[in-house]
Amino acid sequence: MIDLIDLNKYDRIYKDFLHPNPNINYKAILTLKKDFRSQFMNDLLNNLIEKDLFIRRRSIMALGEYGDEIFNYIVPIYFNSKNVIVKVSCLKIILKVIVDLNLKELNMYIMSVLDSAIKDNSPEIILSTVSILRLLGPNGRDILIRTCRDKDLLRAKASVSALLEIKDQVVDNFLDQLLNDKLIDSMIKEDILRDKLD
Repeated sequence: MIDLIDLNKYDRIYKDFLHPNPNINYKAILTLKKDFRSQFMNDLLNNLIEKDLFIRRRSIMALGEYGDEIFNYIVPIYFNSKNVIVKVSCLKIILKVIVDLNLKELNMYIMSVLDSAIKDNSPEIILSTVSILRLLGPNGRDILIRTCRDKDLLRAKASVSALLEIKDQVVDNFLDQLLNDKLIDSMIKEDILRDKLD
């Protein structure tokens, strides 16, 4: 329970959280997360539906500071929302945590989000998911390999582009298979050939 004095302190520091200066902003994030952990997290999660892009971006960044514990809150929000902006925001939080913690494996809870997201029809969701998968080593690679043959050209093309950034023999062999597959769109083959010539 936050009393009036604490509430005033919270409101004062929260204004610093929205300050355009990144140093003031980050210091406020650390203080609010330490002294008002649950309250701050709830407000940040509520900000995911905020129309103001500045507030939403700041909230995504701050939620990433909670580390992988934030995954438990992000998953139900992702699955219960029909709002593309909210879903993309959830994916961006996942991406930030992965990058900050250098994660290569995710639990089944988060993988269920990615499995659903990569099948979505929204270009923003597809591209955000591909950005995550390319960071996940063999786990992400194997999903990208499956989606390279998708009928949705954006999903297939984005998956191939992500694989081109992953240098291993499994990927090289697979890309050679795609080049010899008559069913693969010529635009995708051009991307692969261009990479081989570079």
